[in-house]
Formats: sequence, structure tokens, C-alpha cells
Amino acid sequence: AVVSTQSTGDFQGFMHKSRENGCGYDDEFGAQQEIYTKYAENYDNLMYSEVEQYVGFNILANAINEHYADKNLKILDFGCGTGLLGQALHNRNFKNIDGSDCNAGLLKSASDKGFFKGLFCSRGTTNLPTERVYDIICSSGTFFLSRSHPCTEAFPDLIKLIKRGGSLIILTKKSYLDKDYVDWGIVKEMLRKNIIEEVERVYIPGYRRVFEFEKDRLSMAAILHYRVLQ
Repeated sequence: AVVSTQSTGDFQGFMHKSRENGCGYDDEFGAQQEIYTKYAENYDNLMYSEVEQYVGFNILANAINEHYADKNLKILDFGCGTGLLGQALHNRNFKNIDGSDCNAGLLKSASDKGFFKGLFCSRGTTNLPTERVYDIICSSGTFFLSRSHPCTEAFPDLIKLIKRGGSLIILTKKSYLDKDYVDWGIVKEMLRKNIIEEVERVYIPGYRRVFEFEKDRLSMAAILHYRVLQ
């Protein structure tokens, strides 16, 4: 399918305005869900296209593949969208993958791919398993995109779903880490209490295409890797 420059401009323009200007949380979330639903059927084509060039899911899948030889680990792709990260992990022979997202249209596209063991329509951790069942919870291109996307406030609930010794691994754009709506105090407190430890924080260029409104001309990706201690 052909993807227009206007399509990606609409999508990225909305996300940029949300990051920079913000509005009421619920209003922004509602508008966010409308735009995801609008592009759900064509989302993969949009991300792969020359006008978007998004490869964050492959960057994260490569990192997970390098860290973990056991392909039977139970993994949750949190904020899975249409399943781009899950597909990339599946292509690297990880076979025990669940996905969660709060948008039914995106989840329909994920389900059609046919490799997820379980899919959950969930905002935050609502409707997810209530015990420590996952070896890895990972997320690509979901955290810190705007005030109404998942931020550090989600960490404590996600940690409760990860086995001790397991990992929370997030890929996002480096420039989003410094936004005023990201509360790093939550993570510092979890580190101080030895609930988690930081395994690594890695920066890699080429997250996606650079847009005209962005100062980061290298489009730096950030991988945040935490191990669950208790």
C-alpha cells in the first residue's frame, strides 16, 4: 500500500504537539486513541514506509536476542500495537510471546499476525495476569511519547508481573527521557529500595526518520534495561 507524506505528518504532528503542548490527560488520551484507530489497518505500512522509517522494534529485538539465548522465555510485549516488536522477536525464534494494548483496532492487526500466545486489551496493567508470570516485559515506541502514554508511573505495576531475576526492557526515543512529564523519582526510589537494578542504558542512532520539528538530528534510540530483584 502507498503511504502518503500527509499520513505520517498527521501522525507525528499530533504526537509532537502532545509532547510539547499537552492538554487534559483524558482529552489527550481520547485524541490519541482516535488517531491510532484511524491508522490501525495501515499502521505497519506507515511505520515501514520511507516517510517514517521506524526501526525501533528491530533495535530492541536485536538487543533482547543478544542478551537471551533461551527462546522459551515468557515475554509480554507491553503496548504491542499491531505487533511489530512481537513479530521481530518471533522472527528471532522467541515463541512464547503475549501482547497488550489499549486500542482494539491495533490489537486486531496484532491478532491477525497469528503468533501471539495471548493478547490483552488493557490500559496499563488492567486485565493482565495478576502474578509474576513473565521473564521479560518489553516495550518499543510506547513509553514517554506523551503525557497520556505510559511513563514511569507504570513501572511498579509492571514489576509485579515479572519473575524475580527477570527484566523490564524499554526502547524509546532518547529525547523523550527529559520531558517534564517523566518522573524519574519513581525509578530512583525503586533503585534505592533494591526493588530493581539498572542493567544498562544504551543509546543507538537511527530510531526512525528525523522530522523537521526535531532537534535530535541523529534520531537517538534509548534502551532502558532493569532487572527485578524483589
